[in-house]
Amino acid sequence: MKKALTIGNRFTTVMALVLGLGAASAMPACAAQTCDRACLTGVMDDYLAAIPKHDRTGLPLAPTLRETVNGRESPAQSDYFWNMVDGIAYRQMAADPVTGQVALLGVATEAGARGAYWLRMQVKDRKIVEVEQIIGERSVNGVPGLGAPNPYFDQILPEKSRSNREQLIAIADSYFEGLQRHDGAGVLSAPGCRRYENGNLTSLNPLGNTWPCNLMSDYTYMDKIKERRFPVVDVERGIVVGAMVIEVSQPKATPTVSATTATGIQTTAVPLFGRPHDTLIQEIFKISDGKIQEINVIRQDMPYRWGSGW
Repeated sequence: MKKALTIGNRFTTVMALVLGLGAASAMPACAAQTCDRACLTGVMDDYLAAIPKHDRTGLPLAPTLRETVNGRESPAQSDYFWNMVDGIAYRQMAADPVTGQVALLGVATEAGARGAYWLRMQVKDRKIVEVEQIIGERSVNGVPGLGAPNPYFDQILPEKSRSNREQLIAIADSYFEGLQRHDGAGVLSAPGCRRYENGNLTSLNPLGNTWPCNLMSDYTYMDKIKERRFPVVDVERGIVVGAMVIEVSQPKATPTVSATTATGIQTTAVPLFGRPHDTLIQEIFKISDGKIQEINVIRQDMPYRWGSGW
């Protein structure tokens, strides 16, 4: 069994990653002077209110705004989103005045259809300078598990249960590290940790995945956990927003799917998940007493070596 990293050693590694991530890494503390938590969540609320209007002209968008949709810079994709989506039905928000960033795990609606949605923004000098969106396919009764936000993520922890900023990042990264090593020995999760992916319970679920958050033996097909970022940390609430890309070069065997075209031609294809691919992952960790208690995840499968765009 591979030797588990100590929090101290892991923090040294993680901070080197965080400092080298560029635009999405930690901003100087002076960012807190321009936009506190209430300011950041207010900017997010205004952004969300503009979505059903299909009009962003009243938003404080910086001239240098950088924006991605599903890992690609493309105004055309953003225009599609703004013209078609009519609201955000579910919202789980986290904000960090130190980095000037605010993130949302949610559900986008389009003519009654629902799909997973992720939004991260960075605010500088009260202007939105970064917008990162992940938008899943919308379908009737889509993502039924995302019905109402979990109040547990917004609960302020007693001081005795809190970790400092550096410890929180290291604890969250222990999960990413466990995925990459296919070894959960160093994952700092509580025995009762629950993980939800696009609203589905994928740990300790008696109807499906019964394994705990730190059991990694089922994920050996994951080659790399790359492009790790930690844009939002909330010490009071024990929240860490983590982002990563899972690279899969040899996925599990997946049966081909047959279909008939409009002209009656039979076709077969291997679904994306059965081919080499990247999975964009955005996670909100709830950490208390030095352990991961709950994980809420938005995931989106994309072509191989697609990357996060950041």
